[in-house]
Amino acid sequence: MLDIEEISLETLRGEKVCLRKIGEADVPALFQLVVDSREFLAAHLPWPADVISEDDVQSRLESWELQADMGSGGCWGIFHEGHITGCIILGWVQKEHHSATISYWLGKPFTGMGFATDALKTLSRFAFETLKLNRLEISVSVNNLPSVAVARRIGFQEEGVCRQYERINGNFEDHIRFSLLASDDQNHS
Repeated sequence: MLDIEEISLETLRGEKVCLRKIGEADVPALFQLVVDSREFLAAHLPWPADVISEDDVQSRLESWELQADMGSGGCWGIFHEGHITGCIILGWVQKEHHSATISYWLGKPFTGMGFATDALKTLSRFAFETLKLNRLEISVSVNNLPSVAVARRIGFQEEGVCRQYERINGNFEDHIRFSLLASDDQNHS
């Protein structure tokens, strides 16, 4: 079993983005990013409609901080030139199995610039090298082609389709499950 008592939300630097802990001062900008991109985000994610105030953002961040304190996950803001562009989350850390999941999102104005790719590559490297995980998983809606492309670009391998995996806008959507192993091609390093 891995000996992860706490996940340090240390600043991680990629080629284009910086991943860092989201502070209280970042909450207004993060909330505004969700508001400005709500329709865009809601096309593939179940939670944007639930974020109706800065307090909702703060509550989500507090739950991720608790998970980091327990060594079971963490949330980093994706920053470019000092501006928050989205979030990337390491979740469901299974210490016995040396595995975890990753999810990510960007505000609409920041898509297509390589930020998600860089963030995923950076967090994957941290998960393998620092946390000593062996397996990372991502589940992406079959209809979210840009996110599917991000996972493939980093070297995540498609494992199959999870039927009716998530309910989005009242409809059950299939998701593609991807994985990346520490022993896979070193695209993540």
